[in-house]
Amino acid sequence: MSPSYRMDNDLLKSLLSRLSRYAFETFVAELFGADSCAEPFTPLPEAGEGVYFQRLLDSYGGSLHTVFILHYSPLELFSPLAPKAVGDPILIQRLRSVRQLYKGKIGYWGMVAPSLKKADCLQSMAFITNLHSIDRDVYKNNIVPQYSELAQKVRLKKPDIFVGSYDSFIELTPDETTQAFQRFITRNNEGLCISLNGEQASVEKFSTERNLAGGVLRTTKFPYEPVFINHIRQKEASLAEFESLIRKETPELELERFIVKHYQDIFGSKYDRIETQLWLRFPELDVSGRERRLDVFLRNSVINDWELFEIKRVIDLSCTYRDAPVISKEVTYAIQQIKNYARILSQDSVKRYFAQQGIEYYEPTLNMVIGRTPQIPHEQWRWLLSNEKEVKILTFDNLLKEMKSRLRERYDVLV
Repeated sequence: MSPSYRMDNDLLKSLLSRLSRYAFETFVAELFGADSCAEPFTPLPEAGEGVYFQRLLDSYGGSLHTVFILHYSPLELFSPLAPKAVGDPILIQRLRSVRQLYKGKIGYWGMVAPSLKKADCLQSMAFITNLHSIDRDVYKNNIVPQYSELAQKVRLKKPDIFVGSYDSFIELTPDETTQAFQRFITRNNEGLCISLNGEQASVEKFSTERNLAGGVLRTTKFPYEPVFINHIRQKEASLAEFESLIRKETPELELERFIVKHYQDIFGSKYDRIETQLWLRFPELDVSGRERRLDVFLRNSVINDWELFEIKRVIDLSCTYRDAPVISKEVTYAIQQIKNYARILSQDSVKRYFAQQGIEYYEPTLNMVIGRTPQIPHEQWRWLLSNEKEVKILTFDNLLKEMKSRLRERYDVLV
């Protein structure tokens, strides 16, 4: 999803309402920590799990605070009128811990000494809940008073009390909430799923929905949590990043870094090892008497040999000479460069040198990644490529299609 995409509010509430407890806390931290103009949204572990604080910007040295207490509960099972909806013993214990931490602490309003005004360090308290789809009047007349009364029972009488929920997030800051959810959904992971299939093992990250939304098991009547392997979301984000890099005039080094990081998603799982920025320190073997550096060296586990990939920036690959399409001179230069690398790699002394580093190859396949697909008829482009026998020329569009194809294959497995 692009940053400008605005999700339907009802859909967003439905998705948020299904977050598990830990996902809920991660999302809230993402939402409240995203404002670059605000003070950091900081955990307060001394008060218990799910408690945060934020310094007030207009206080002296950040000496005045707002405390946030996350209250994740199956509140949909209770009537908002019922006191037990917020009478959670763990919540009460956290309130008592907050009271002890801030008891007697003083801060100051203002920025300069002559005009400072003394005040209680704890200025306000916000209860962040997983409530959703509740009328505003119910919040005003029932829910907020319940939390206020609970705070007074543990002798937290002075701080202002606020209640936040999925409803208020979407109503007051719809764009920020949507963007925070988009970031959250691509990053959130709640654990590792280890799968064994024959001789193969895979490790994936997963997320869960809240258990009561999923129902109970028939035999045990225990609630269960649907588990989702979310590597698909990560791959989608990587695919969008790759498309963005290709569209922009991205330097070669940045393109290479992306390809190195995602090489199996782009080229396939048959490549089981990667080496980058390997130096050919053999000037006596080079046509220009220089040391050279290889971009990417991939081991192909199927043929048990290595393949050389040189990464070049996005440039025009073809031009016209006397009304006929020809390979551009930049591509011709790059082809000669990679052939020079291949000649050096073929020398016995070089093979022995790399074998000592655990890189044993016979005859590396030569590949060059360069440019976008030319704006000429496909038949002409394929004819131009057919004239080059030693080096396989790939465009960034080719790599992008490969990556999309592998992502579709993963979707097909899940459907």
